[in-house]
Amino acid sequence: MRAFGRLGRQGWRGVVAVAFAATAVLAVAVSRGAPAHVALASSRHPSRALGASGAAQCATSRLRISLTTGSGPGARASAGHARSAGAGVSTLEFTNVSGVACALSGYPGVAAYGAGGAQIGNAAGRDTSVTARRIVLAPGATAHAAVAASVSAGSCRPVVATGLRVVPPGQSAARYIRHAIPACGLAGRRAPVFLHVRAVQPD
Repeated sequence: MRAFGRLGRQGWRGVVAVAFAATAVLAVAVSRGAPAHVALASSRHPSRALGASGAAQCATSRLRISLTTGSGPGARASAGHARSAGAGVSTLEFTNVSGVACALSGYPGVAAYGAGGAQIGNAAGRDTSVTARRIVLAPGATAHAAVAASVSAGSCRPVVATGLRVVPPGQSAARYIRHAIPACGLAGRRAPVFLHVRAVQPD
């Protein structure tokens, strides 16, 4: 009976120690801002616990960037604005070509370029007529951003650009899309901003 009592007390201490350790681990997880069920799920399935909302930003290397004119979702949404401003509207399409989900949020960097890749005119300004949102792209999914170009002979030196230099939101690496577009050959504070780009939107 005494031996059993000693073993019983030792076993009970072991149970208490294990329970205390588990509580400490859970407390650390909660203190880091993760709900308890997410913290526990993370230890079992770390790749699933974050879900789509935890997707990393889409790197330029994960995206195929193309340009359409007149028929894309961004162009259709901006048709009225383009007519009123005398501008031509194109649509930049960002397709996730990687095997994992990634996120886009905000405005791409856009500028016209000429021979040798040199920038022509000022970089695109932001058209804030649509709300910027965070978009999670599954593999193969596409988001878009409308780009409007408005060139007036009276306010700048009109030229024809070779295409557009595009930097996805939050990235530094650029893609060059060859597509002849009208551009303003003057740059600087006194030159007009002839390109405007909207925030990336879901298709």
